[in-house]
Amino acid sequence: MLLKFTHNQPNFDFDLQELFRAFYPSVVAGDENHLDLNASVEGGELKVVITSDVFDKFKKVYTFKVDSSSDMAYKRSVKRHLKVALYRCMSFLSNTNLPYGCLTGIRPTKYFAELGVNAKEIFEKEFSVHGDKVKLVQSCVVNQIPYKNTKPETVVDVFVNIPFCPSRCAYCSFVSTVIGKQQSVVGPYIDCLKREISQIKKIIKDKKYSVRAVYVGGGTPTSLKIGELKAVLACLKFGQKEFTVEAGRPDTITKETVKILRRAKVTRLSVNPQSFNQKTLDKIGRTHKVEDVINAYGLVRKKFDVNMDLIAMLPGETFDDFKYSVDKAIELSPENITVHTLCLKNGSKLKEEGFFNQNFEEAKKMVDYAYYTLTAKGYQPYYMYRQKYMAGNLENVGYSKPKKYCLYNIDVMEEDTSVLACGAGAISKKFSPRINLIERQANCKEPADYVKRFEEMLSKQKEFWEKDSENKSD
Repeated sequence: MLLKFTHNQPNFDFDLQELFRAFYPSVVAGDENHLDLNASVEGGELKVVITSDVFDKFKKVYTFKVDSSSDMAYKRSVKRHLKVALYRCMSFLSNTNLPYGCLTGIRPTKYFAELGVNAKEIFEKEFSVHGDKVKLVQSCVVNQIPYKNTKPETVVDVFVNIPFCPSRCAYCSFVSTVIGKQQSVVGPYIDCLKREISQIKKIIKDKKYSVRAVYVGGGTPTSLKIGELKAVLACLKFGQKEFTVEAGRPDTITKETVKILRRAKVTRLSVNPQSFNQKTLDKIGRTHKVEDVINAYGLVRKKFDVNMDLIAMLPGETFDDFKYSVDKAIELSPENITVHTLCLKNGSKLKEEGFFNQNFEEAKKMVDYAYYTLTAKGYQPYYMYRQKYMAGNLENVGYSKPKKYCLYNIDVMEEDTSVLACGAGAISKKFSPRINLIERQANCKEPADYVKRFEEMLSKQKEFWEKDSENKSD
């Protein structure tokens, strides 16, 4: 069934439409199959009336007390209650319960922690989150505690983006370029990147920051030529405890690459199979063989902590296919295994080709198998996040062997650490803990634009980090 959704709350349109689409990804124009939400606040009470012509004379009325202690509390309270009302109505109409209930944000762990001692009850009873998902969120929150940044005023992270890959995967929506087609951009890009890193080094020194984690992502950083990779890594000496490099494409990992990474004192690598089924790799545009993953892993094993990414609900894969990949990853025994649920983002080839899979039960079966099997083998869920257009409205979860958690992943997902970010598409985040404020400064997305507008972007970044957020006037 298709529905058209309207409401009278423009300030919360994004959240309401996102929740509505979780039930009905397709909408239609016209007067039939219409759902309307009308809300008003009077005397400290929010009244939500939802009507629809799906059923004859259908009408649902919900009332909630609103927190008016501050403008921010009021807005959050109204948004929260609107989503609860819409979810309850949609669940009734569709006879469907979503695994995360009315939650639509990408960081359920952060929200859970903010709610404090009543979080579990609120998630279950008010937000209608399934019990197994509440347990997952709570486990991540608890497991993170010993690894959280305890000095966010002065301890920061550094992110460096290398947006080049050997080929473009069918599910990818990141700003990444097939390196063979843009070789002329790579040299100038690296030159600019080194200058930007030099600037953030000065910022870190002037601000008396200390760096606890450096993350080089992409793209596939190891798709660079050896000399280019070496030049970038040589700039990244911050005295960091953790140093991660995405080497996601196993066909880019050689003995020489490993040697350079070791000399640069990299501590953690991602070697990402996504699937251990060759037919799937071919279908999604991965230009490597399953054997390449095994061989690459052999080169890096015992030299670095290793993460492996897997994706549930890849095109054409059955539960047994995914089960095989999970079992194979466990057999290899990397320190981290991250289980993603396929997300059909705008800009990806799958989205453009109209691929669509709403098999909620199959998706749930896959991620449940990963959870129960990995935890039974001693892996612990330590960070998670959700995305729009994700199969089954599920989640991505990072699992780790004890004491092998990735600090950068925790910092980024919980948004409690400033990140100085370099490169095309990189977004710096300044966290001011005293006033609980997060500010962002984005670089140009495309590598060519990054090079072309570099001086302008460098100036904006410098200004962003120099301004005093905590003492600025309103």
